[in-house]
Amino acid sequence: MKTGHALAITLKDMMAHQPLETISVLELSRKCGISRKTFYYHYHDTYDLLTQVFLEERIPGVNNATTFQELIVFVFEYYKDNQAFVDATLQSAGSDLFSEFVYNVFYTSALKFIKKIDEENILHPNTKKSIARFYAYGYGNSTVYYLTNYKNKTLIGLMNSFNFIDKENFKKNVQKAINLEKK
Repeated sequence: MKTGHALAITLKDMMAHQPLETISVLELSRKCGISRKTFYYHYHDTYDLLTQVFLEERIPGVNNATTFQELIVFVFEYYKDNQAFVDATLQSAGSDLFSEFVYNVFYTSALKFIKKIDEENILHPNTKKSIARFYAYGYGNSTVYYLTNYKNKTLIGLMNSFNFIDKENFKKNVQKAINLEKK
C-alpha cells in the first residue's frame, strides 16, 4: 500500500473517533507505521492530507447516475457509509473540502447530463459550464447544508429538501439554452 493511501485511510479512521484539530502528525504517523519525516515528505500538515483524501475520494455508482435525484441518493449513501468521517470533516476547519468534493460530483455529472441533452453539441462550452455551475452550487450547497444542520439525517429528508424542483426542469432549461444559441 502506498504511503499516501495508507495515511488517507488512517486519517479517515482517526477522524471517525476524534476531531481533525486534535490529530497530531506524530500520532497519525505512528498509527500508520511511518516516521514524521516521511509524513512531511508527502504533506505539509493534516489539512493537506485531508485535501488529498477528497481529491482521490470517489462515490461508488455516481458515474451511472442519469438524474440529479440519483446523484443525491449516491451522495447520501456515501455519507451514510462514511458518516463519522464526514461529520468530523464538516465540524472542522476542513469543512470546505467536503463542500468542494460534493460540488465537483454535481458539476461533473451536470456536464455529463448536458452533453446527453445537447446531442448536436450546439451549446458553447462556457454556456455548458455556467449551467453546470448553477446546478452544482444549488444541489451541492443544499446537500451540504442538510448534512451539516439536520440532526436526523435521512434520504427522504434530504430528497424533501429538493421537492420544489420539477424533475424535468433541468432538461427544459438546457433545451431553452440550446434554442437561444440556435438563433
